[in-house]
Amino acid sequence: MKRLSAFALGLLFSLALTPHLNAAPQFNGGRTQNRERVCVYQDINYQGWEQCYNAGDEITTLDRRNNGISSIRIYGRARVTVYEDTNFRGHSVEFSSDVPDLGRRNLSGSKSWSDHIQSLRVSPDGYSGNNGSNGSIFGRAPSTTNQQVNNGICVYERREYQGREQCWNEGQDVSDLKRAGNWSDRISSIRVFGSSAAVLYRDIGFRGESIVIDRDVPDLSQVSGQGFRNWDRQISSLAIEDERNGRGRGRGRGRGRFLR
Repeated sequence: MKRLSAFALGLLFSLALTPHLNAAPQFNGGRTQNRERVCVYQDINYQGWEQCYNAGDEITTLDRRNNGISSIRIYGRARVTVYEDTNFRGHSVEFSSDVPDLGRRNLSGSKSWSDHIQSLRVSPDGYSGNNGSNGSIFGRAPSTTNQQVNNGICVYERREYQGREQCWNEGQDVSDLKRAGNWSDRISSIRVFGSSAAVLYRDIGFRGESIVIDRDVPDLSQVSGQGFRNWDRQISSLAIEDERNGRGRGRGRGRGRFLR
């Protein structure tokens, strides 16, 4: 009996020392640390239910969590592009840092991004959602914009580079701004980076009156038009070119006049 008890005690002791080889490391609810991912939350300050996504995930609909996100947390070098509607439609904005309260991030008019997200894309840092054609970055003051644009432009929905923001790199043409983040007739200010120039068109398909912008314009209402008052909220298509190679050649029928 004593021999059996000693054997049982020894067995229990050896089991206690044996590492649990099959147990996955548990960090933050079972997620591995330092992994590029995005977590969304029901309430502000990362409270309420939590749902996390990895870089490369494309969520066409949040289903029962549609219009239910109030804060976002970013891990590693991830970015998330969120959309107002399902299937990556409607207004969009991109975040690369934590957002404790989406109610402080303007969507349009008096509406904020809180409880107005229905689809999203997660990508590694340096890659803009949907190849830059529809993923926008939340607009801040120009000096603190998240996107790295060396040669290209950023457009803004309000004057003085405020409100919703969208950036494109040199060589990208947008024939219909309505289909690229619903930007048609919504641009009120523009920033130009590097050696680029932007050829702006009043109509889609690079048609109508055009103008070449080769410097920052904080207020397009101060840039005169011909058949209309000014260029504020009058742009329907655009092309970004290298100013040193073919400045102002544009995609339309004419060269387009330059901003003076």
